[in-house]
Amino acid sequence: MLRCVLCLMLALCGAFTAAADQQVRVPVESAEGQASFVDRAFDAALTQEIEAVLGTQLAQSRMETLMGILSKERDSLILGYSEVQAAGDAVNATEAYRTLTVRIHGPGLKTRLQGLGVMFTARDQWPYVLQLSGVEPSRTKRLGALQELSGLRPTVTQAPDVPVLALSQLGAWTGVLTLGEWRSTHTAKTLDEVWLAVWKDYFSRSGLNVRGESGLLVRVSGWLSSMGPMEFDRLMDSWSEEVQRKTLIGVEMDGSGMVGVWRVQTRSRDALARRLGDAAKTQGLTVEVR
Repeated sequence: MLRCVLCLMLALCGAFTAAADQQVRVPVESAEGQASFVDRAFDAALTQEIEAVLGTQLAQSRMETLMGILSKERDSLILGYSEVQAAGDAVNATEAYRTLTVRIHGPGLKTRLQGLGVMFTARDQWPYVLQLSGVEPSRTKRLGALQELSGLRPTVTQAPDVPVLALSQLGAWTGVLTLGEWRSTHTAKTLDEVWLAVWKDYFSRSGLNVRGESGLLVRVSGWLSSMGPMEFDRLMDSWSEEVQRKTLIGVEMDGSGMVGVWRVQTRSRDALARRLGDAAKTQGLTVEVR
């Protein structure tokens, strides 16, 4: 029932939600039910969108760990899908494929990638200090996968800008993550729960930027419809050299036109301004960067 509703939502949600479409061609497995097939297609689409957002490919093991988390959140990350006929999808003697266009909740996915640390550490690992207390070595095997997921590497070198994670276990797990005066504490039954909770707090801190980047406010005006900013947001997704991370924070009316406002993090303000200027000139738009 949910998937039927999602199909209908494709035509309704696009004008109100910043969505991303990914087309996936998925092999059909014999005796597989529709629900299982669609779930595999959703995961393939999420994988493609993650790589598009990050502008780089993650290691296979890291992507598998990430999808182990996001696949449980399909209902909130997938807005709908439709099946399309594509060349090569016809059934032959050995195999068959089906092609789906999957609509993904772009802002929701980016928020999850930020909370997991992936948005910040896709290209470079960040150091942190790990302190263990009362933890049996056999219970730390999961740490390797969690560190890879979040893009973190343990170091013995303490510094003002390096966070410290103290893990202890007395029945339940407790994690205390600190950076200067900032602190996050969480207690839960599993190491995964504790790890994801404290690092989500860390990566969600107000004003946190990817290292070496500055946050800029970009205002683009001149569209006649609300779809203009959404399409421009998708265009900016392809600017991997100029845009390291961005958030569409508002769409508003300005006189007779529509305005889109972004928070953008970039390593080069000049390069971003040039790219914005070229795109704005082509579309007859006005750009402000501050």
